[in-house]
Amino acid sequence: MSKLLVLQSDFGIVDGAVSAMTGVALSVDDQLRIFDLSHSVTPFNIFEASYRLFQSILYWPSNTIFVSVVDPGVGSDRSSVVVLTSSGHIVITPNNGTLSHIKKYVGIEAVYTIDVSKNRRKGATNQSYTFDGRDLYAYIGARLAASQLDLKDVGPTSSLKEIIELEIPGSNFENNRVSGAIEIFDERYGSIWSSILVEDFEKLNVAYGQEVGVRISHGDKLILDQKIVYGRSFNAVKVQELIVYVSSLNRMAIALNQGNLKDKYQLNSGIEWIVEISK
Repeated sequence: MSKLLVLQSDFGIVDGAVSAMTGVALSVDDQLRIFDLSHSVTPFNIFEASYRLFQSILYWPSNTIFVSVVDPGVGSDRSSVVVLTSSGHIVITPNNGTLSHIKKYVGIEAVYTIDVSKNRRKGATNQSYTFDGRDLYAYIGARLAASQLDLKDVGPTSSLKEIIELEIPGSNFENNRVSGAIEIFDERYGSIWSSILVEDFEKLNVAYGQEVGVRISHGDKLILDQKIVYGRSFNAVKVQELIVYVSSLNRMAIALNQGNLKDKYQLNSGIEWIVEISK
């Protein structure tokens, strides 16, 4: 293993939860290199955790271990898994939908259901079952990263069909129009990252600098309907003007240059937030 351990959660950093996970990992092997993907995932938002994993995992060396803990079902009978991805990475997480994007866009080669009785951190109290991030996931992740544990010893292999998947918005081209949904936001700036794939958008044959028609709707309510410049980068439009561009994940995005599009139009994400782009 590479001794690289990457942590993600919805814990935030205002208390000691993330520090406790890091401490457990370093107690296994103080030579591990531990990094944070994000601890600002919206509380309980499993879909967001799934997307953030997909957003970054392929940029890490193979054999990197990822621990993702967004776990509203902690302490219940929900299962926990360790998966080997087609890219050679390992992810440890509750089996609650966190692997949806990885399964669809990266691929999963093997699934191991964690045997909790054999892999729970030694010294963990028997009375508390609400911190599996510390007592199970970070502990297993550290042992794998430190080559103290083999995948086959995590627990029994499971079928790929056992992986719980969330519904992921699609990308469609029809009648000279592409459509999808608001999949997530570039949170810091409030830009929309849609599910529309760049290869579908390219079927419109639009050049940089040209305007496209953009509609955003939620149910029966039309939120935005206007022509917007398609640009290579944000400086293609004036400050506080809208721009359509290609996101870092090769999906179509919409931004308010040096403004916050999400806040201005009170937008949210999900399959019911429809984005349509036409020439």
